[in-house]
Amino acid sequence: MSTLPDPRFLQEAARAHRARAGALGALAKAVGRGAAAPIARAVTRLQGAAVPATDPAIEATSAWLAEQERERRQRLSGDLRSACEAARIELLVLQRAPLELRLPPVSVLVDYDADRASVCFAGERLAESEVQAAAILSAREQAVRRLEGHGWEPGGFLRLLLQAWRRAAGPENGWVELVDVLPELALLQQPRAFRRDPSGRNFKPYPRVQLAYDLWRLRRDRTLAVDGWRLSLGPATGDSTRDKSRVLRLEDAHGQGQYHLTLRFVTEARA
Repeated sequence: MSTLPDPRFLQEAARAHRARAGALGALAKAVGRGAAAPIARAVTRLQGAAVPATDPAIEATSAWLAEQERERRQRLSGDLRSACEAARIELLVLQRAPLELRLPPVSVLVDYDADRASVCFAGERLAESEVQAAAILSAREQAVRRLEGHGWEPGGFLRLLLQAWRRAAGPENGWVELVDVLPELALLQQPRAFRRDPSGRNFKPYPRVQLAYDLWRLRRDRTLAVDGWRLSLGPATGDSTRDKSRVLRLEDAHGQGQYHLTLRFVTEARA
């Protein structure tokens, strides 16, 4: 177990270093003038300004900090596992450097250096917290509550998505990019107040991450067909994956996922 150096030793070392710095400054001035007597006095002063060796103290302090960081990470791991068990939330470690956790249905990215944990879904940051178990679970709850909303009904949403696709696809009824369906879907979900007064104050936002979550919920609830039509999602391939503004990352329960670019509906007979 590493221990911190005596603060009195560090204070004395600081005073000695300040005295030596002053002596070096005096020597620099004397050398600049080129006068032998001032140079001799500065050298004598410098020889008397001995400083204690501080490297061992610095190394001990660095070792102590490393141990504190290891203990902090171990403490977070234990506290988070206990908190998740109590809340009946599954905890998966997706990667360790940087640390990424899965607390379904969201992921948590942990930045120890910044003391920030980011709650994410489909690559979008939804909430942040300190790197502390209770704070992380609170941020997760906040993010999931926001995504879940109220009154989710998969069949009703799928009908809205079918209507939005028809608007975006036109008479061709073919593949349509998800980002082109998104605004149509957002308009279909506006409250009555917006229809009467379509202003910003009455607009209900429907962001990309919400569409990704709603598509994830359709899979979760195994509801991909409605009124004789079945939803089909087209994966993003090649260059289309480079422009993340055009694609959505659809995840599974373990945080693994694939980018999708398009969607369409086909009759169940064709499916």
